[in-house]
Amino acid sequence: APALAVASIFAEGTVGGWEVNSSIVAGADEISTNVANGTADVAIMPVNLAARIYNGGAKIKLVSVNVTGCLYMVGKNDLASLSDLVGKVVYNIGRGATPDITLKFILQQSGLEYVESDVPVEGKVALQYVTAASELVPMLKTGVAEYGIMGEPAVTNCNKVAGTMTVLDVQAEWEKIVGKGYTQACLVVSEKIAKKRSFMNALTARLAASPDWCAANAEGLKDILKSKGSALSVDFTPELIARANVCYLPASEVKADVESYLGVLMGFNPNLVGGKIPDSGFYFRIAE
Repeated sequence: APALAVASIFAEGTVGGWEVNSSIVAGADEISTNVANGTADVAIMPVNLAARIYNGGAKIKLVSVNVTGCLYMVGKNDLASLSDLVGKVVYNIGRGATPDITLKFILQQSGLEYVESDVPVEGKVALQYVTAASELVPMLKTGVAEYGIMGEPAVTNCNKVAGTMTVLDVQAEWEKIVGKGYTQACLVVSEKIAKKRSFMNALTARLAASPDWCAANAEGLKDILKSKGSALSVDFTPELIARANVCYLPASEVKADVESYLGVLMGFNPNLVGGKIPDSGFYFRIAE
């Protein structure tokens, strides 16, 4: 889903007259490495990882939040409330990563106890893990797993292939509890790029137009992303894109939401954000 925020750049290969070389890589760790060592000038990445490498000394700026959550729980049986998960096993993508911490936080704040287990536990929500949505889909299809959390567009693919339905909007539950947005993914640039005023003006304009551009070009998105390295085979629709919550929230407007989000993650594991909430130097200002 985060790649959708820059799909128009993938398609056209330019921003404001500058040629842009771009690719989709295997995971967030590879993005973090490329940003931290200066290989990447611009990147879409998880907000907490951007904070972590900034706190580690990387000279980057958070330009905008571009995905306000694309995580959903799927299953073959609907939920009347979160308490229906008690005595069930919920699979998630990545032990200790943000989807895991987010679910634990929601359960905790909802007064539900959880435990890591691959079998049901009386009176608690059992949590188990897979490395990727592709591993979870066949488990849901065969009934080995009853519920699972993954991101769009894998959710749409799972519902189609495994006969599941979307039973919980994770970011909606977060917002009910926290009262602020779920700032999942952001765009960062290197400090040297941040100082190029004309480029940054062109880039932010493209990012602001991205949600509408994706909706208008839905049919071609699969091929655009595939050409840049995506392994997804899902057919994009305006409805799927809407569920991916692609947006453009400039750093100047979303700082409080980012700090709230990072604060929750830090409460579970300070290492997820690099040990502290980033200072104001983390955020891009167009006047720089």
